[in-house]
Amino acid sequence: MDSIFTDYVTYYHARMQRWENNDAYPNSYQSEKALYELVAGCSNMEELQSKAEQFKALAVQNAIALVKDQEIFRKKIYGECKETIRAKAPTAILAQLDTATTDMELVNMINTVHQQNNIDITVDELLNMFYSDFVAMENIEVYQQAVIPAEWKEVCKQYETAIFESGKQLWQQEQLPAARQWQPGWIMDYDLLYETRHRRLMPVNDVELEKKIALHKTYKPA
Repeated sequence: MDSIFTDYVTYYHARMQRWENNDAYPNSYQSEKALYELVAGCSNMEELQSKAEQFKALAVQNAIALVKDQEIFRKKIYGECKETIRAKAPTAILAQLDTATTDMELVNMINTVHQQNNIDITVDELLNMFYSDFVAMENIEVYQQAVIPAEWKEVCKQYETAIFESGKQLWQQEQLPAARQWQPGWIMDYDLLYETRHRRLMPVNDVELEKKIALHKTYKPA
């Protein structure tokens, strides 16, 4: 057995061992095992080269197996974290995975899915604009509720009005048009704020959140 072929056998054996007894990569282990057994079953490089088509087919299945294991695990983690938008990508990839017959088909399919999912994530995260307005809304509440001498009430009202006007201008002239470049006709869906992926980012109780939503609808009207 020549040294180059020996290195091939050693290499594919090491690849197989990498996933052995790893519960997260069962498909990858079986695929690598099949590839190793094909290589180890040959007696020299010439014999291996005569099985090039079989080797190529196993290599594609190997890539598919690795993606399958990774996406199954991603789907599981996103499910546990209730990241429903991000979970769309592994779900879509797993649904189409077995249709790939070449490595390029696999790569192109994955890229297409992720391109769409990145848009979905971006649109979903437009709701971050609500969280970023908390300080401004708290300032409005301070000016509205402050117990102060009568001579200062007009000053507070002016500050409150200035925040409303600047917020409305920013929203209607910059933020809303930019958001609608990602999704035509986009409006803020306040109901989504109660979904776990958004709700966990806001350290206020539901009563306070309802107040903030009501205020935000007047601070930055659609």
